[in-house]
Amino acid sequence: MSSFDTETIIVGGGAAGMNCAYGLRKENRAYTLICDRMGGRIMYDPELDMNYGAVFYFGSYQHMLSSKILTPGSDVLPSLRQGCCHPDEHKQFSAISAHTLSHAGSLLKFMRYMKKEFLPHYVKFKKECETRELASVLKDDPFISDLFYKTADQMIEEVGFQKIADDLVSLFAHGCTGTPIKKLSALDYLNCVQALVMELKRFTFEADRITRELSEKKGKVVIDMVNGVEKIEGGWRVTTVNGDNFTAKHLVLATPANVTRDLLANVKEVKPLKIRNASVLHAYLIKGEMKARYQKHTVHIFNDSIPIIFTAWKRPGIYEIFTEIPFEEHFNKYFDEWEVLGHQHFEHALFTNPNLVLPQNLAPGLIMAGDHNGLGMEPAAISGVYAANKILGRTQD
Repeated sequence: MSSFDTETIIVGGGAAGMNCAYGLRKENRAYTLICDRMGGRIMYDPELDMNYGAVFYFGSYQHMLSSKILTPGSDVLPSLRQGCCHPDEHKQFSAISAHTLSHAGSLLKFMRYMKKEFLPHYVKFKKECETRELASVLKDDPFISDLFYKTADQMIEEVGFQKIADDLVSLFAHGCTGTPIKKLSALDYLNCVQALVMELKRFTFEADRITRELSEKKGKVVIDMVNGVEKIEGGWRVTTVNGDNFTAKHLVLATPANVTRDLLANVKEVKPLKIRNASVLHAYLIKGEMKARYQKHTVHIFNDSIPIIFTAWKRPGIYEIFTEIPFEEHFNKYFDEWEVLGHQHFEHALFTNPNLVLPQNLAPGLIMAGDHNGLGMEPAAISGVYAANKILGRTQD
């Protein structure tokens, strides 16, 4: 330890990096967290009260909530009647309506499967992933393993809820991912649609508070970007854009999959990484008035054949809009008048397909964390918990 700057370097300040740091902080272990901004793809603007990246959390997000990384906010939908489904460019109906209730049998199959089959298995699976690599857990869990490799379309057909999937459930999955349903695995699909059977809330993110907390005890936060990784005797060295060098026994790469791949491209101790393809996301905060057909509902979700993904009323005259493509030339279709207050473009928003199982332990002392193997904040958070447990000697591998 004395020959290194710190015991652990964590690269990346997103859900994985923050959870790893909080795990080490709890045990008073030394670490340096390096990131260009705290939060990663949790990109909250407190002045505009806008989440450009992750927008809401599910009631099952215990790791993101127990560490107090997210500050709970209001319900996304106080009532499902305030949500509107758009299965194509012309048709629309409330999430709870005569139309969706006409699929009562299909809806009951979906609800029963979620509550009786998927969620009990998934809770146990997530717990196992805190102390074991994903590949190992999948070998011992045939139910989750089947979902990991099966397509969402296959699972929907087998369970038998195609009708409600077409008119509601798959629209919500598209709203969460910006990815065509045919490109989602069954596991990622079910992970996304948990919110239809549990709490769904907005949140705020206090980057300054978290930076202060993670700089306490033996922790250190450096706002910079890592552009080089090197194996050294007994540990690892990273270099930053600002020209600084840091060394440690352990290195946790909690960066997006494409960044991790690129950082390790010239590290001979690590095999080249093949990663999932990523969805592209444009997030807008709009001041204006939506056209009359959209004003009855506060949230709109769209079929994956439509480039707009999700719209939500935030407060009078203010809307958040998420799209797959730059959307300025299309806003007149949805708004009578509009002005862009804020915009963020994510070239790599969520890594969704094909399903690959990447190792988390890439080399001695080198651990990968993030949403490489499962999309969303909570799977990424669990991978950060695993990384901390690995360093603390609490894992089973």
